[in-house]
Amino acid sequence: MKVPFLLCAAWLGFATPARAQASGPTPPAGTGTPGWEGHAAVLAGNVAFGALTGGVLQALKGGSFTDGLLRGALGGTMTYAAKRIVVQRFAGAGLLGREVNAVGVSIVRNAADGVPTFSRLFLPLGPLPVRASLTLAGGMHFQPRLDLTDAVWLAHGLFALGVHLDVGESFSSGAPVFQAAGRWLDDADHGMRGYAVSRAVFLGDPAFYPQSVIPPAEVVAHERVHVLQQDFVLTAWSDPLAGAALARVAAGRWVSRYVAVDALGWVPGMMSRLSFGADGQDHSPAELEARFLAGR
Repeated sequence: MKVPFLLCAAWLGFATPARAQASGPTPPAGTGTPGWEGHAAVLAGNVAFGALTGGVLQALKGGSFTDGLLRGALGGTMTYAAKRIVVQRFAGAGLLGREVNAVGVSIVRNAADGVPTFSRLFLPLGPLPVRASLTLAGGMHFQPRLDLTDAVWLAHGLFALGVHLDVGESFSSGAPVFQAAGRWLDDADHGMRGYAVSRAVFLGDPAFYPQSVIPPAEVVAHERVHVLQQDFVLTAWSDPLAGAALARVAAGRWVSRYVAVDALGWVPGMMSRLSFGADGQDHSPAELEARFLAGR
């Protein structure tokens, strides 16, 4: 694994989070790249991505590119730290890492909007399809909002045949985790061990896969990274864009107050497929980042 690819993985870490992790051997962390060098590249990529998001978006709104850049870099540093947390094996690592990531992405969004760094926090409420907008400037105000896309995928998992909600793993991961029972995750592709779509994780029955190839804990850790990648897309880009669009229509402000709309959730996957092809998703930036971090 080359450093340029790792850098791209972090910088474009949002691309194709819905791709499944294959059951083939995962290269050990740092294969071809020393571990410290790989982590330095991923850190630099996350910092750069947060910095550019904050700087460019604030400049487009008439603010200071430098201010947005510096504060966005701080947020990017936290998103890297969060990804390091979610791949750990202790109970609750996913939940803790997801909330740390949320603080980091909130910093990036505040930088992009030119408001004080910690004036607002956009926090997912664990595995529930609910996000809390916490305004800290001028007194604390708590506003729960339905994550519409997450609600759809949660309902799909609850009513789909052949999978069940793993409650314990869901709370530990901070996102809904569904486990297939007695079958492959996808009958059309026996290589699939798991995938994250939006911010829900689907896992195949471990009994159908060689335990010596990819440990189940590594599969879960891999998909948790994808969840954080999608959290960035929603909080930093999709939600602000949807809010601006809804503000132009009747009752739009009311909708954006109570509903989080992932308006751009489909774009990263489409861009990745155009760039890497349907059969090249294992080499996409998001996969490289998740594979490197989860494999450690």
